[in-house]
Amino acid sequence: MHSRIKLGKHMRSGFTFLCLVLFLAPLTGSLGNEEVTDSQWNTVIPQMTPVIHEEIDWWQRTTMDFNRNAIFDSLETLEGPVGIGLSYGRDVTDTDVALLESMGYEITDVIEAVDAVLLGVIDSADIWELSKLDGVVMVERYGQVVLWGDIQTPNILAEPSDVYPHTAWNHTPLRGAGINIAMVDTGTDNEHPGLKDKFVAGYDAVCYLHTDPDCVLSGGARETDGSFDPDDGNQHGTACMGMAAATGLDANGEQTGYEGSAPNASLIDVRIGTDAGAGPFENYLLSQEFYESAMNGLQWIIDNKDTAWPGVDESLHGIDIISLSWGITSHEGGGSDGEDMHSRILNEATLAGVTVSVAAGNDGPDNDGLSGMGSSSLSITVGATDDMNTIDRDDDDIASYSSRGPRRDNGDSDPTNEMKPDVTAPGTNIIQAEACVSSGGCNNFLGGDASQNGYTGRGSGTSYATPAVTGVIALMMEVNDEIDPLAIREILRSTATRMGPASQPEHDPHWNEDFGWGLVHAHDAVWTAQYLNMSGITTSDMNLDLQVHIENISSKGTVNTYTGQAWSRGAVMEKIEYSVDGGDTWTEVAYESVNGTLSTYESFQFQFVVDTDLLPDDYNMVIVRGIDSEGSSSMISWDSVMGGGNLESMSNAVSLSRILFISIFGISILIFGAWVAVKQRVEEPLQYAISQELSQELPPTIDDDPLEAILIEDIADDTSS
Repeated sequence: MHSRIKLGKHMRSGFTFLCLVLFLAPLTGSLGNEEVTDSQWNTVIPQMTPVIHEEIDWWQRTTMDFNRNAIFDSLETLEGPVGIGLSYGRDVTDTDVALLESMGYEITDVIEAVDAVLLGVIDSADIWELSKLDGVVMVERYGQVVLWGDIQTPNILAEPSDVYPHTAWNHTPLRGAGINIAMVDTGTDNEHPGLKDKFVAGYDAVCYLHTDPDCVLSGGARETDGSFDPDDGNQHGTACMGMAAATGLDANGEQTGYEGSAPNASLIDVRIGTDAGAGPFENYLLSQEFYESAMNGLQWIIDNKDTAWPGVDESLHGIDIISLSWGITSHEGGGSDGEDMHSRILNEATLAGVTVSVAAGNDGPDNDGLSGMGSSSLSITVGATDDMNTIDRDDDDIASYSSRGPRRDNGDSDPTNEMKPDVTAPGTNIIQAEACVSSGGCNNFLGGDASQNGYTGRGSGTSYATPAVTGVIALMMEVNDEIDPLAIREILRSTATRMGPASQPEHDPHWNEDFGWGLVHAHDAVWTAQYLNMSGITTSDMNLDLQVHIENISSKGTVNTYTGQAWSRGAVMEKIEYSVDGGDTWTEVAYESVNGTLSTYESFQFQFVVDTDLLPDDYNMVIVRGIDSEGSSSMISWDSVMGGGNLESMSNAVSLSRILFISIFGISILIFGAWVAVKQRVEEPLQYAISQELSQELPPTIDDDPLEAILIEDIADDTSS
């Protein structure tokens, strides 16, 4: 296969040939170079069409108000009492509150993060008048809060095992120390041996309403300064915190092995549900109050994201992660589009610097869209797998109960937002840290605590997959305290083990509607976060719309040929380059030849080679990245290779290249003269091949990617949570 060039003048052809030889000669002896072998590969990156997503206010594009009358569609035919919230297109003012009170409404809460007012239950006939109030951009219906209810931690490659010895915990003493996890749930019994000494601060959002009987008996509202320590009367909250951060210790001080993925992380205990797991169905006088306590608790977290908690080390100030193992059902057909106020408040938390890990839901493959919370555009939405009770990931399958994507379209012309879930983790038959509930002779309400409890029972649900990912996020933050939530999400996506075929290959060749971008891989996620930190790369230096991924590695002797796939979500990629160990030297790759200009999301291939024999005798990181016109980098893609240690050979190769350059120059002059003489007698187009020994074989196509897993049909799972 050859590159064919036709020129009208012999001298022009010869001069071009001579220049090309002189250009390629210095490459002799390099560690790796662009493979320019034929018409499939060249040194020019394909042209791309930039796309600028028009900024349209969410209420003008949401698909939950098709007729654009500022009222959620499901409310328009509803009669009778209904829980109502008002969203404003600006800050809620004292004048707004006074007006509502003058109309006879009792304000339940003002949620500043999303410019919303919660009115509680009112007559549905009032929605028309409310939609006309100054500043109101949407009348929303309360959703219903639902809790989505020893193998898990090694399966996600956090804890070392015989199957996977190289994991995130190999970064000794990496265990999530100094990271605060806000477990927003039914409360956490942090007296449990595996959760002892983790409590930093707490808040009881249930009691801000004063109507919960337990709150009333205790004198009403609890402290809001973080000093209150909520108990768990349900089991759900303690179980989830254990899966994120339990040390695995039992009451007798022995190590059980039931550790969370970040066993040294700390707890911010935010209670939003009671002992039924869903306040409105047991301890509340009014059913809407669980929804309101959830919103209130999230607002409290945003307000206290940087709080200096009294009595703790400065390293434990603030809140780093929100872990949500519950969702809010949407009353709109097709589920939430991520523009309801409970999804938007998670977006605001993310933009405020708090990373959000949230459950996708337990509605299975026939779900009518994802619920609120799990539909949040900026959160990390987690689906569940069934690990088949083995550490080995090869037999893992999607859990039958795990809600499938995509999310309902929110009308912003960005299909990536609808790609939910983001990642998956084991969530089936997970051993739980035991709370002090009425079973087992331990009851918080009778003065007991969980200090003598252990690990018992098995539960299933995306509830239990989510805290495993929460723990991985804590490990990433421990090695990189400058990393922000969106970079964390991008790392989790890019390093996940691919599972199943692409569901929307026209937009992303990796995302699958069951698994998201794949099964979370703690080791690779932590290493990537650590590399960014050691390299001084911050999110402000990155353009996460650029997508560059190593897809296939083929070896011939000591030479690795890397073939990758790249595309853009809107930005223009100027070049792709690679480096060994991320040093100062970056080399541009070779690109697939394409016809015309690529549209947004349209991918192309790239290729480069590395001779591992010329690398140091140790593990070396081969890193590739994309660069935009501003010099911003994509998220990196990388491979770990063992070098041959022949550094002397490498030095000799460089010296040899200089000798060869001089020799090639002289020989080229002779060849050029002979060629011109021949061309004067024979009129035919010039045809030549630029070839090198390292590029005789064409790279495998993307369809031959051995990394692609096979999606296995669902099997029955225990869906109790």
